[in-house]
Amino acid sequence: MTKSEERKIEGQKTLASGYVTLDDLKKAGNIPPDGILEARAVPIIDDIEEIPCTPCRDVCPTGAIIMPSMNDPPKVKWEACTGCTLCVQACPGLAITLVNMSFGRKVLKRNDIALVSIPYEMIPVPKRGDRVRVYDRGHNYLCDGEVYSVIKSVKFGTIVINVLVPKQYALHAKYLEVIKGE
Repeated sequence: MTKSEERKIEGQKTLASGYVTLDDLKKAGNIPPDGILEARAVPIIDDIEEIPCTPCRDVCPTGAIIMPSMNDPPKVKWEACTGCTLCVQACPGLAITLVNMSFGRKVLKRNDIALVSIPYEMIPVPKRGDRVRVYDRGHNYLCDGEVYSVIKSVKFGTIVINVLVPKQYALHAKYLEVIKGE
């Protein structure tokens, strides 16, 4: 058996932290350049391992998500992405969020707020105006956020919560918890 074959049998190396970090995403090229990040909504894909899964690529209307083979981690052609959220809705692993750093500036006339679209499978489902706790990929509390809107995908059934968060937390935001009593 060759060294290459031995490595394939070993499988993926465990990430140092036990979960995907923002540094892992940056190293994998899954964070867009600042100019694109500040201009429009973009997907942040947490899938950096070789897992046979292609729904995000298959549903992308512009071909912005590329995977030479079904085992390759998805990559985004940033210039082709329109921020439509279909990849967020289609991902069975809930591995994609959509970050819109320009939303606060363009819609709310606030430079300190971003909109993050997060797939959600818990109950109760929050509603517009609800306060939620926002957590990072390691389940560490980041901040409280406000639900801007809730979308249920007609095609996939996925619930996507659009939450307003301070910009400094937008790339880290991954999970939500409804604040009880609200």
